[in-house]
Amino acid sequence: MPSPGRDKSSKERIIAEQWKTGFDFAAFKEAFEGKDLDRWVPFYADDAEWTEYRHLSPPRAPNRMIGRQQIAEFLARVCGADFGVSVADEVVTADRVAFSVDCVFPDGNRIFEHVITHIEDGKIVRQVDVEAWD
Repeated sequence: MPSPGRDKSSKERIIAEQWKTGFDFAAFKEAFEGKDLDRWVPFYADDAEWTEYRHLSPPRAPNRMIGRQQIAEFLARVCGADFGVSVADEVVTADRVAFSVDCVFPDGNRIFEHVITHIEDGKIVRQVDVEAWD
């Protein structure tokens, strides 16, 4: 039973309005974990920017990919690589999604990363990753 003075249907309507971004995180996660290039790439806006901070791309010189085409070329390499990937710890809001990524290679080495994406009109317009490698 709702608390006195609280209209549950109004609260649900407000939440529903906040989520009208058109970004389907469940489908994004499925494409990401399945390394399904054809389903993964369309989640990025044409002019999206992806910045990675990793052992080869420290804060003074991060790896930057600008535009869906450059991101798609990178994702094609990711999809062809031999490792398992899982997404967890997701936090989804109307304009941002944050999550962790765990990659495990056949030799047991791992990459762990935290990702923050910025969403506009149902597409990722900016993504920032911070990675740790074995």
